[in-house]
Amino acid sequence: MRSTLVPIARRLAVVLGLLLVASMLAAPAHAAKPSSPKRFGGYAFDTCVSPSNEVMDAWNVASPYTVVGIYTSGNSRYCDESKQPHLSPAWVQRQASRGWLFLPIHVGYQAPCFDSKSSKERMSYDLTKARAQARADADEAVRSAARYGFAKGNAVYLDIEWYDRGNARCSASVMTFIDAFVQRVHQRDYKVGLYSSASAAIQAVDEARHANRKGFDFPDQMWFAWTNRKANTDGRPYLANTFWRRDRLHQYHNNVAVSYGGRKVTIDKNVVTVGGGSKAKKEQKVCGITPTLKRYRSLKAGSRGGDVKLLQCLLKRAGHRATVTGRWNARTTKAVNSYRASLGWKQTSSASRPLWTALLSRGKTPIALKRGKVGEPVHRLQRTLRAAGQSVQVTGIYDARTAVAVRAYRRNVGLPGYQTADRRVWAALQAGRR
Repeated sequence: MRSTLVPIARRLAVVLGLLLVASMLAAPAHAAKPSSPKRFGGYAFDTCVSPSNEVMDAWNVASPYTVVGIYTSGNSRYCDESKQPHLSPAWVQRQASRGWLFLPIHVGYQAPCFDSKSSKERMSYDLTKARAQARADADEAVRSAARYGFAKGNAVYLDIEWYDRGNARCSASVMTFIDAFVQRVHQRDYKVGLYSSASAAIQAVDEARHANRKGFDFPDQMWFAWTNRKANTDGRPYLANTFWRRDRLHQYHNNVAVSYGGRKVTIDKNVVTVGGGSKAKKEQKVCGITPTLKRYRSLKAGSRGGDVKLLQCLLKRAGHRATVTGRWNARTTKAVNSYRASLGWKQTSSASRPLWTALLSRGKTPIALKRGKVGEPVHRLQRTLRAAGQSVQVTGIYDARTAVAVRAYRRNVGLPGYQTADRRVWAALQAGRR
């Protein structure tokens, strides 16, 4: 049975590590340009009033969401600037620096047959006037997006609420408006996502594309509202799977109060697939070696092989004197014991799973990794979880299986059962905890 006694040095290291993590959570992150999703598959939320920085920080480490919808422009916004105590270009920049992506939403002229009890502005039945209104709205949407920091190439999202498609004149105005809006935004070198009820503008535009409507400027993305509570992007029977399969968003559950990190917000839930979804980047090698192994076995004097070579390389990169030979030699023993001592561990002259876990997880620690994230930190997280005993594929994409493995690991080490890998997870991994 393993002893429960922990050396004083190790306890101090753990305490200092937790204090460091707490300070890092409040520290500013790297600068990043605000961006709409370009190639991403994951979760988004939108809410009328953009949350405070404190709420966004809590949700960043606790929630599965990577994308947030923000209401940036339009004469029919309920949540305009006067009702937005937090939303500003500085707020957007701060959230971008913490890894958030955005859906800049324009709520302008609505269908002429829109519910008359609403105070929203309505487009004209006159098609020439409707086209002029659309161009003006497009200019406003692009100007506002630029003011909030979104450069050319990003998307703005045109919000057309539900309307009666049985009204032919009304439908004609809406389609004219969408065509002119998309054309103008494209001229300004931005992209367009069309948001609407699946049975309204989404279905109308999809039918127009299937009919090969000539001279019509179609949106780049389709964001359909269908509150069937299914977190997928299957829009049938309203949106066929013929077009926009790589570029669609589904608002599947509306007006639901959700709490993460002790902060409750009423949101609409969305699932996102843009650009075909998240795509893994090539795994980086160390010392010319692929660091992902099927298993990370225990090693000691006399061991040899590719895993010994990887161990020696990782020790060398960690600043301990090891020669990369693939054979465990006296210098390997010294390097292992030196590394163990740096963690406050007993010097056993061996490399077991805790040591692999600590070594493999070394590196830059993002504020939070979650569904849809890609890149070197994801590869590193997945292979480290594997070394720690979790069943996970090293794909380079933070997928559903990775989220399950992270949640299981968090439970094992006494952390809240989120599905995100925040700096507390990295601190536990780098301490070799399993």
